[in-house]
Amino acid sequence: MKEYTFEELGYFTERECEAIKEQLQGYSYMNFDIAWSNCAGNCTLIVRTDYEDTEKEIKNFFLHCAISAIFQLKRQ
Repeated sequence: MKEYTFEELGYFTERECEAIKEQLQGYSYMNFDIAWSNCAGNCTLIVRTDYEDTEKEIKNFFLHCAISAIFQLKRQ
């Protein structure tokens, strides 16, 4: 499984990472596996997938899924 870190998004709290995982774990045909690295409470989001594509495309699609999930939660 390849691993993609999202340093460009800055740091999240562990609670925020848990919420992201709750919404996007196993999501889409890319079957995302959500994790994070915690250093003194500053968490860097990590996404893993076996899907074959460029890092840019996988990251872009993950961000699309995350924004879409926020929209879906807002509509409920």
